[in-house]
Amino acid sequence: MKKIIYLFLFTIFSYSFVFCQKGEVIQSKVQSDNEATRIEYLKNMPLHGFFGISFSNSVPQKEYMNNLQTSGPGFGLYGGYRFEPIPVTLGGTFDMLFFGSDTKYYEHYLNNGWVYARDTLSTTNWSMPFTAFVRFEPNIKNLFYPYLEAFVGFTLMDANASYKVFTGTESTKDEFSANFNYGVGAGAMIKLVDFVMLPNQVTRMLLDVRFKYLLGTEADYFNVLVNNDGSVNFEKFRSKTNQILCNIGIVFHFGGSY
Repeated sequence: MKKIIYLFLFTIFSYSFVFCQKGEVIQSKVQSDNEATRIEYLKNMPLHGFFGISFSNSVPQKEYMNNLQTSGPGFGLYGGYRFEPIPVTLGGTFDMLFFGSDTKYYEHYLNNGWVYARDTLSTTNWSMPFTAFVRFEPNIKNLFYPYLEAFVGFTLMDANASYKVFTGTESTKDEFSANFNYGVGAGAMIKLVDFVMLPNQVTRMLLDVRFKYLLGTEADYFNVLVNNDGSVNFEKFRSKTNQILCNIGIVFHFGGSY
Protein backbone atom coordinates (compact mmCIF):
# COMPACT_ATOMS: atom_id res chain seq x y z
CA MET A 1 0.00 0.00 0.00
CA LYS A 2 2.82 2.36 0.90
CA LYS A 3 4.50 1.64 -2.40
CA ILE A 4 1.34 2.62 -4.26
CA ILE A 5 1.07 5.88 -2.30
CA TYR A 6 4.75 6.70 -2.96
CA LEU A 7 4.33 5.93 -6.66
CA PHE A 8 1.24 8.15 -6.83
CA LEU A 9 3.00 11.07 -5.12
CA PHE A 10 6.05 10.70 -7.35
CA THR A 11 3.86 10.73 -10.47
CA ILE A 12 2.00 13.87 -9.33
CA PHE A 13 5.26 15.64 -8.51
CA SER A 14 6.83 14.70 -11.85
CA TYR A 15 3.88 15.99 -13.86
CA SER A 16 3.79 19.19 -11.83
CA PHE A 17 7.48 19.79 -12.49
CA VAL A 18 7.08 19.17 -16.24
CA PHE A 19 4.10 21.51 -16.53
CA CYS A 20 5.92 24.23 -14.59
CA GLN A 21 8.91 23.95 -16.92
CA LYS A 22 6.64 23.97 -19.96
CA GLY A 23 4.89 27.08 -18.69
CA GLU A 24 8.20 28.87 -18.27
CA VAL A 25 9.29 27.91 -21.80
CA ILE A 26 6.01 29.13 -23.28
CA GLN A 27 6.21 32.40 -21.34
CA SER A 28 9.84 32.93 -22.45
CA LYS A 29 8.91 32.29 -26.09
CA VAL A 30 6.00 34.74 -25.89
CA GLN A 31 8.29 37.39 -24.40
CA SER A 32 10.90 36.77 -27.11
CA ASP A 33 8.26 37.05 -29.85
CA ASN A 34 6.98 40.30 -28.33
CA GLU A 35 10.49 41.78 -28.26
CA ALA A 36 11.11 40.77 -31.88
CA THR A 37 7.82 42.39 -32.91
CA ARG A 38 8.69 45.52 -30.96
CA ILE A 39 12.15 45.74 -32.53
CA GLU A 40 10.71 45.39 -36.02
CA TYR A 41 8.13 48.06 -35.21
CA LEU A 42 10.82 50.51 -34.04
CA LYS A 43 12.96 49.87 -37.13
CA ASN A 44 10.09 51.00 -39.34
CA MET A 45 9.23 54.18 -37.45
CA PRO A 46 10.04 57.54 -39.12
CA LEU A 47 13.17 59.22 -37.73
CA HIS A 48 13.14 63.00 -38.07
CA GLY A 49 16.50 64.34 -36.91
CA PHE A 50 19.81 63.67 -38.67
CA PHE A 51 23.48 64.52 -38.27
CA GLY A 52 26.48 63.50 -40.36
CA ILE A 53 30.21 63.88 -40.95
CA SER A 54 31.92 63.38 -44.28
CA PHE A 55 35.14 63.49 -46.24
CA SER A 56 34.83 66.35 -48.75
CA ASN A 57 36.66 67.28 -51.93
CA SER A 58 36.16 70.42 -54.00
CA VAL A 59 37.06 70.56 -57.69
CA PRO A 60 37.17 74.21 -58.92
CA GLN A 61 35.79 74.82 -62.39
CA LYS A 62 37.17 76.68 -65.41
CA GLU A 63 39.01 79.91 -64.54
CA TYR A 64 38.82 79.18 -60.83
CA MET A 65 40.77 75.92 -61.38
CA ASN A 66 43.22 77.63 -63.78
CA ASN A 67 44.15 80.09 -61.05
CA LEU A 68 44.27 77.78 -58.03
CA GLN A 69 45.60 74.74 -59.97
CA THR A 70 44.55 72.31 -57.27
CA SER A 71 41.53 70.59 -55.77
CA GLY A 72 40.51 71.12 -52.16
CA PRO A 73 40.17 68.09 -49.85
CA GLY A 74 38.71 68.51 -46.39
CA PHE A 75 35.79 67.47 -44.21
CA GLY A 76 32.13 68.40 -43.76
CA LEU A 77 29.45 68.50 -41.08
CA TYR A 78 25.71 68.62 -41.73
CA GLY A 79 22.35 68.08 -40.11
CA GLY A 80 18.69 69.02 -40.13
CA TYR A 81 15.11 67.79 -39.93
CA ARG A 82 13.30 65.14 -41.98
CA PHE A 83 9.53 65.43 -42.42
CA GLU A 84 9.10 61.68 -43.04
CA PRO A 85 6.70 60.19 -44.14
CA ILE A 86 6.53 63.38 -46.24
CA PRO A 87 9.65 63.07 -48.44
CA VAL A 88 10.97 66.56 -47.63
CA THR A 89 14.11 67.39 -45.65
CA LEU A 90 15.52 70.74 -44.49
CA GLY A 91 19.09 71.17 -43.31
CA GLY A 92 22.42 72.91 -43.42
CA THR A 93 26.02 72.01 -44.27
CA PHE A 94 29.47 73.28 -43.43
CA ASP A 95 32.68 72.23 -45.24
CA MET A 96 36.30 73.01 -44.45
CA LEU A 97 38.40 72.74 -47.64
CA PHE A 98 42.17 73.15 -48.01
CA PHE A 99 43.54 74.38 -51.34
CA GLY A 100 47.16 74.03 -50.38
CA SER A 101 49.33 74.25 -47.30
CA ASP A 102 53.08 74.20 -46.89
CA THR A 103 55.78 74.54 -44.24
CA LYS A 104 59.30 75.72 -45.08
CA TYR A 105 62.36 76.10 -42.88
CA TYR A 106 65.08 78.71 -43.24
CA GLU A 107 68.30 77.67 -41.52
CA HIS A 108 71.10 80.11 -40.82
CA TYR A 109 73.80 81.14 -38.37
CA LEU A 110 73.62 84.36 -36.46
CA ASN A 111 76.17 87.14 -36.97
CA ASN A 112 78.66 85.66 -34.52
CA GLY A 113 78.83 82.55 -36.72
CA TRP A 114 78.43 80.22 -33.76
CA VAL A 115 74.69 80.14 -33.00
CA TYR A 116 72.54 78.07 -35.36
CA ALA A 117 68.95 79.23 -35.92
CA ARG A 118 65.95 77.98 -37.88
CA ASP A 119 62.91 80.05 -38.84
CA THR A 120 59.58 78.52 -39.93
CA LEU A 121 57.20 79.73 -42.60
CA SER A 122 53.71 78.16 -42.76
CA THR A 123 51.20 78.91 -45.50
CA THR A 124 47.57 77.82 -45.93
CA ASN A 125 44.85 78.51 -48.46
CA TRP A 126 41.36 77.41 -47.42
CA SER A 127 37.70 77.98 -48.13
CA MET A 128 34.62 77.33 -46.00
CA PRO A 129 31.24 76.96 -47.75
CA PHE A 130 28.06 77.24 -45.65
CA THR A 131 24.77 76.22 -47.27
CA ALA A 132 21.10 75.76 -46.34
CA PHE A 133 19.24 73.16 -48.39
CA VAL A 134 15.86 71.61 -49.09
CA ARG A 135 15.66 68.02 -50.33
CA PHE A 136 13.19 65.71 -51.98
CA GLU A 137 14.08 62.48 -50.18
CA PRO A 138 11.85 59.38 -50.59
CA ASN A 139 12.22 56.38 -48.29
CA ILE A 140 12.52 53.07 -50.14
CA LYS A 141 11.75 50.21 -47.69
CA ASN A 142 13.79 51.86 -44.91
CA LEU A 143 16.93 50.74 -46.74
CA PHE A 144 17.62 53.24 -49.52
CA TYR A 145 17.14 57.03 -49.49
CA PRO A 146 17.95 58.77 -52.80
CA TYR A 147 17.57 62.56 -52.86
CA LEU A 148 17.73 65.72 -54.93
CA GLU A 149 18.46 69.05 -53.27
CA ALA A 150 18.66 72.77 -53.93
CA PHE A 151 20.73 75.07 -51.73
CA VAL A 152 21.93 78.61 -51.16
CA GLY A 153 24.68 80.00 -48.94
CA PHE A 154 28.02 81.76 -48.84
CA THR A 155 31.72 80.84 -48.89
CA LEU A 156 34.54 82.30 -46.80
CA MET A 157 38.05 82.19 -48.34
CA ASP A 158 41.41 82.93 -46.77
CA ALA A 159 45.09 82.85 -47.80
CA ASN A 160 47.41 82.95 -44.81
CA ALA A 161 51.17 83.10 -44.16
CA SER A 162 52.79 82.87 -40.75
CA TYR A 163 56.54 83.46 -40.21
CA LYS A 164 58.00 82.33 -36.88
CA VAL A 165 61.61 83.19 -36.06
CA PHE A 166 63.80 80.98 -33.88
CA THR A 167 63.18 83.18 -30.83
CA GLY A 168 59.45 82.37 -30.98
CA THR A 169 58.28 85.72 -32.35
CA GLU A 170 55.61 85.22 -35.00
CA SER A 171 54.20 87.53 -37.67
CA THR A 172 51.11 86.74 -39.73
CA LYS A 173 49.74 88.04 -42.99
CA ASP A 174 46.48 87.03 -44.62
CA GLU A 175 44.00 87.99 -47.30
CA PHE A 176 40.32 87.30 -46.68
CA SER A 177 37.36 87.29 -49.08
CA ALA A 178 33.81 85.93 -49.36
CA ASN A 179 31.17 85.21 -51.97
CA PHE A 180 27.62 83.87 -52.30
CA ASN A 181 26.90 80.41 -53.66
CA TYR A 182 23.84 78.46 -54.80
CA GLY A 183 23.18 75.33 -56.79
CA VAL A 184 21.80 71.81 -56.93
CA GLY A 185 22.93 68.42 -55.73
CA ALA A 186 22.08 64.73 -55.73
CA GLY A 187 22.96 61.80 -53.55
CA ALA A 188 21.82 58.65 -51.80
CA MET A 189 21.92 57.13 -48.34
CA ILE A 190 22.13 53.36 -47.75
CA LYS A 191 21.25 51.91 -44.36
CA LEU A 192 24.08 50.12 -42.60
CA VAL A 193 22.56 49.23 -39.23
CA ASP A 194 19.78 50.08 -36.75
CA PHE A 195 20.61 50.59 -33.08
CA VAL A 196 17.53 49.60 -31.07
CA MET A 197 17.20 50.21 -27.34
CA LEU A 198 14.08 48.64 -25.94
CA PRO A 199 11.46 49.59 -25.09
CA ASN A 200 11.18 52.67 -27.32
CA GLN A 201 14.37 54.12 -28.87
CA VAL A 202 16.07 53.60 -32.23
CA THR A 203 18.94 55.25 -34.14
CA ARG A 204 19.87 54.47 -37.73
CA MET A 205 23.37 54.66 -39.26
CA LEU A 206 23.72 55.10 -43.04
CA LEU A 207 26.39 55.55 -45.68
CA ASP A 208 25.86 58.88 -47.49
CA VAL A 209 27.29 59.79 -50.93
CA ARG A 210 26.46 63.11 -52.61
CA PHE A 211 27.59 65.55 -55.29
CA LYS A 212 26.85 69.26 -55.43
CA TYR A 213 27.47 71.89 -58.08
CA LEU A 214 28.14 75.22 -56.37
CA LEU A 215 27.67 78.29 -58.54
CA GLY A 216 29.78 80.97 -56.89
CA THR A 217 29.48 84.68 -57.56
CA GLU A 218 32.51 86.59 -58.82
CA ALA A 219 34.99 87.30 -56.03
CA ASP A 220 38.61 88.14 -55.24
CA TYR A 221 40.79 85.30 -53.96
CA PHE A 222 44.49 84.81 -53.41
CA ASN A 223 47.45 82.45 -53.61
CA VAL A 224 50.47 82.68 -51.33
CA LEU A 225 53.79 83.21 -53.14
CA VAL A 226 56.97 82.51 -51.15
CA ASN A 227 60.22 84.17 -52.20
CA ASN A 228 63.66 82.58 -51.79
CA ASP A 229 64.46 84.78 -48.80
CA GLY A 230 61.28 83.73 -46.97
CA SER A 231 59.31 86.87 -47.73
CA VAL A 232 55.71 86.50 -48.88
CA ASN A 233 53.59 88.01 -51.61
CA PHE A 234 49.90 87.40 -52.31
CA GLU A 235 48.84 86.73 -55.88
CA LYS A 236 45.36 88.16 -56.47
CA PHE A 237 42.74 86.72 -58.83
CA ARG A 238 39.15 87.58 -59.64
CA SER A 239 36.63 85.25 -61.28
CA LYS A 240 33.51 83.22 -60.64
CA THR A 241 34.09 80.58 -58.00
CA ASN A 242 32.13 77.62 -59.39
CA GLN A 243 33.06 74.23 -58.01
CA ILE A 244 31.92 70.61 -57.81
CA LEU A 245 31.78 69.34 -54.24
CA CYS A 246 31.93 65.59 -53.57
CA ASN A 247 31.14 64.12 -50.14
CA ILE A 248 31.15 60.61 -48.73
CA GLY A 249 30.42 60.01 -45.07
CA ILE A 250 28.33 58.55 -42.29
CA VAL A 251 24.95 59.97 -41.23
CA PHE A 252 22.78 59.13 -38.22
CA HIS A 253 18.97 59.34 -38.19
CA PHE A 254 17.37 59.72 -34.80
CA GLY A 255 13.85 60.42 -33.68
CA GLY A 256 13.12 60.35 -29.98
CA SER A 257 10.96 57.73 -28.28
CA TYR A 258 7.97 55.66 -29.50
